[in-house]
Amino acid sequence: MRKLIILKSLIDFIWILTCIPAALLLCFYTVYMFIEPESLKMVLGAEDDLFETSIIGVQLFVLVGIALGFVTFYCVYLFRKTLRYFQKVKPFHIDVIYNFYKIGYLLTGIGITASIWLFLARLFFKSELKLKLGLSPYLILICLGLFFMILSEVFKVAKHAKEENELTV
Repeated sequence: MRKLIILKSLIDFIWILTCIPAALLLCFYTVYMFIEPESLKMVLGAEDDLFETSIIGVQLFVLVGIALGFVTFYCVYLFRKTLRYFQKVKPFHIDVIYNFYKIGYLLTGIGITASIWLFLARLFFKSELKLKLGLSPYLILICLGLFFMILSEVFKVAKHAKEENELTV
């Protein structure tokens, strides 16, 4: 039980000090980058020729990155919500199973979308065809997402077995 308390405290710490301020900053920056396109240079640290070609394209690519950030914050929120059920000693609640599946689905989507997004960004903005086949954070996100989906299925089977066991007693 101590490990659960430590995990919940760490996730709450991350949520309060990272996710909430970052979400507010991303909301502000989403509007500000369309008002003042020069702010993209500061954030991306790119060359001037990149912005002369297609400022709208750069803004759309940054917008996709911001959307991926918000989906990541939502995954952290769902994980916090799931940990509350564990603290209430309700690990087989239907919301736990649903949250695990949703987290897995979203993390897998983030990993796939981000890897495609990075590939296209390099292709369009730097004109280089570069494909990494090694270990990357996006591959780890895909694996983590699949793990959460499998965890959802395991909890679903365990819930069904628990219900059958309660009926036979």
